[in-house]
Amino acid sequence: MSSPPLLQLFRDAFRRNLRAGIVLQCFAGLILLLYFAVPAADPVFAAVQEAKLHYGRWFPFFSTALFGGMIPLAVLWSRGGVPAGFLGKQILFMFFFWGIQGVIVDEFYRLQGEWFGHGRDPVTLFKKLLIDQGPYNLLWATPSTILCYTWKDQGFSFPAARNALAEENVFFRYLAIQMSSWSIWIPAVFMIYCLPLDLQVPMQNLVLCFFSLLLAFVSRLKG
Repeated sequence: MSSPPLLQLFRDAFRRNLRAGIVLQCFAGLILLLYFAVPAADPVFAAVQEAKLHYGRWFPFFSTALFGGMIPLAVLWSRGGVPAGFLGKQILFMFFFWGIQGVIVDEFYRLQGEWFGHGRDPVTLFKKLLIDQGPYNLLWATPSTILCYTWKDQGFSFPAARNALAEENVFFRYLAIQMSSWSIWIPAVFMIYCLPLDLQVPMQNLVLCFFSLLLAFVSRLKG
């Protein structure tokens, strides 16, 4: 089966993610509003920053494993979306895959701060957004997700995953996931970089919780 035209792929990704994207951007915007305009929320943000500083890299590992892996997996399991007999393996996969990704994202955010500073001016934010949704997303985040989720979806079988990648239109899957990613993360990342460094991963985790559920569906699309 041939993959749909590129323009149709863009339209499908936009329609599929429109409502989720609007909800996520409004949610992220609310967090920004609380941080910059509601003094009563300051103790909450201060507590999160203190926890991030105290636990170091363990914080992004466990927080991302929770929001990117455990919570979405619990939702999928409650709706019958986890194959029988694979719950234990799915728990381990989602925990360690997203935990490791959380540490990588945390380090990436730190490097972005070193490269471009921590300003909130449009030029600084655009530079970070460009690197984030360009090289980082195109060369690491999307390819690593495709490979690892294909292995998971094929029952954690390397031969089956290899055959699936050989038989399916990988380019279609790559574009489907990338279009979904951009539609959600371009506005969200812009708001994430408006926050102090120690609050960027917690904000990312909140958006990721919803995106991980979307990813579970999109990763199964075939060309």
